[in-house]
Amino acid sequence: MILEVVMPKAGLTMVEGTITEWVAAEGAHVKKGDTLMEYENEKNTISCESLGDGILHITAQVGDTIPIGGKIGLLAETKEEYDSLLAGDSSKAAEAVTETEEVSEEKECARECPTCVHQPGDRTMTAAKDGRVRASGLARKMAAERGISLADVPAPNGRVQSKDVEAYQETSELAAATAPIDEDEITQIPWVGIKKTIANNMVNSLQTTAQSTCMVEVDVTDLLALRQKLVANAETLGCKISINDMLCKMLGKVLVKHPLANATFDGKTLYSHKHVHLSIAVATENGLMGPVVRNIDTLNLSEIHNQIKTLAQQAKDKCLPLDAQSGGTSMITNFGMFPMDFATPILNPLQTCIVGFGRPTLKPAVLEDGTIGARQMMHVVFTLDHQVIDGLEVGRIFADIKTYMENPEMILV
Repeated sequence: MILEVVMPKAGLTMVEGTITEWVAAEGAHVKKGDTLMEYENEKNTISCESLGDGILHITAQVGDTIPIGGKIGLLAETKEEYDSLLAGDSSKAAEAVTETEEVSEEKECARECPTCVHQPGDRTMTAAKDGRVRASGLARKMAAERGISLADVPAPNGRVQSKDVEAYQETSELAAATAPIDEDEITQIPWVGIKKTIANNMVNSLQTTAQSTCMVEVDVTDLLALRQKLVANAETLGCKISINDMLCKMLGKVLVKHPLANATFDGKTLYSHKHVHLSIAVATENGLMGPVVRNIDTLNLSEIHNQIKTLAQQAKDKCLPLDAQSGGTSMITNFGMFPMDFATPILNPLQTCIVGFGRPTLKPAVLEDGTIGARQMMHVVFTLDHQVIDGLEVGRIFADIKTYMENPEMILV
């Protein structure tokens, strides 16, 4: 019996995955639970384990983006079954147990570069009978990462290898270095994996929700002063509390009072949640991630600080645990570390709101006694799904946020 290996689903919003590495080789004997390959979803690099025993036949290659449930390989129960699979796949028959990969031969430079320096490779040496380019797995991966067409890479041995890709890149870079300095340079950046998934989620969010962004300016002079007191006692607390930690704690108190803002909506059913599971916007090299701190309304400042620190590092290392990748009921994005006063954040799919905070700025303000004084002011922005939350509820939410931020001792209660 032949068992089909498919792209698994990891996370509620995942619709496709990109294969980053085959851990098990073509023709390898694998057992149930063995790691077959690694793939990227919108948040992580994840291992795919075998669901049975057998001999592996690979049908999807490194760099391929496969929809959830799409076939990536087959497990043959016997050697005879495996041989029959190879017999039906001429591109694999010649190299049954190697890590050879093949990609479709590309035509002339699709970039239409006005100063194209690409050198056509010896296609007669690398093209198989079916018109596909023969290449090793490592060569194909290197070419995809560097935006190189394998069809352009000369291959003296008849199959593109990693050293051929290296040599071609050096030749291309040398040619580019000698080109006139006033000519344009165009670089292909593969739009795959996590970056592609995040982009698709953002477009889908805007197309399926009625997004509206509201804004208020809040006096955070006392909030910053309280934070300084907490920092001064970092040794006692066991950590250095940040403004973001305090804002997260504040949202835990506010959102639990407003069920429509602490909710998820799939277009048909609205789900309200007892506790606040706050997605924390974390900037990484692969894009903006949103690891989830669960039950943040029940945590103290130190617990919030430690969880955010751990999750942020896991997001940057692409090793978030599955339970931190989904299930958020609302989201916070703090762009105040940059010279940004306000923005219009986009909703995380299914969530009904996202709250953003700008940088604190020293400004003249009218004090309670009617005089003018210097105060630290901060913009708070609130993007909502207007299908669920109306203007009246937004006003009430802003009133609570403003009360907590201008009376920060209440955050600690």
